[in-house]
Amino acid sequence: MGIDLPLIADIKRNALDDGPGIRTTVFFKGCPLSCVWCHNPECISAAPELLFRQARCIDCRDCAAACTQGAIGAAGPSQLDRARCKRSADCVEACPGGALEIVGRRYSVDELTELLLRDRVFFDNSGGGVSLSGGEATLFSEFAGAVAQRLSEQSIHVLLQTCGHFKWERFASLLAPHLDTIYFDVKLADPEEHHHFCGRDNALIVENLARLRALDVEVLVRVPLVPQVNCERDKLASIATLLRSLGVDRVALLAYNPLWGSKLASLGRKAGHLPERFLDPAQLEMARKVFSGFSIVQ
Repeated sequence: MGIDLPLIADIKRNALDDGPGIRTTVFFKGCPLSCVWCHNPECISAAPELLFRQARCIDCRDCAAACTQGAIGAAGPSQLDRARCKRSADCVEACPGGALEIVGRRYSVDELTELLLRDRVFFDNSGGGVSLSGGEATLFSEFAGAVAQRLSEQSIHVLLQTCGHFKWERFASLLAPHLDTIYFDVKLADPEEHHHFCGRDNALIVENLARLRALDVEVLVRVPLVPQVNCERDKLASIATLLRSLGVDRVALLAYNPLWGSKLASLGRKAGHLPERFLDPAQLEMARKVFSGFSIVQ
């Protein structure tokens, strides 16, 4: 029986913010969490989705004529009925402006590995490599592990970005042995608040973070700083206390930015009530003071 092939939402080349050096980042589609500020909302669902970029639409209505499900009204994609859409891609092929896109493509292990190895010259000259992101790559530990193993055998640095909510046994046996670095996100300390803002509590996340200490892999805990979610001093202090109890003394603080809002609109969803501006520098400085006992990675 072959490996189940997940959907890949995107492959981002020349990435400079997803680990050391120049990297190619693979965004897996599907995540066990549903954080209200998710910067990659197109990666939450494991199913393919139709994305509509209003700014690229030239209002030709060719998509409406091409849609065989009657999901696009006479006024064009602004009248898209997503409940009727079967994501056949007829409208995508008919769109001359590139305003429509099906998010999610399947690759075999061989196909994805070969594609990633094309960027080897950039990795070798910059100390970079491949980052597995999403979404959540650990949902597909067999596939991700097979790709990571192929890359590791070619001496390519492999980094995992994870929300931490995964089945330990599959992760530890299939994926972890082929990783060089793990970026592990910790968002909130309180289980109920975590459930409210992220869709699940953090019990499994805390448990997995504690277990990582037994593995021979570099781990960097990242704390996203999200106004109205965890940017109050007491909430950050609770996260710091939790991390100290787990032996963590090195963190990265990720400043909130609002650019994900346009992605939600393109998926036909509305953003919540989070700020539409970048993190206030004063809040970042306050967070740095709360974590002053840690080594803060820039």
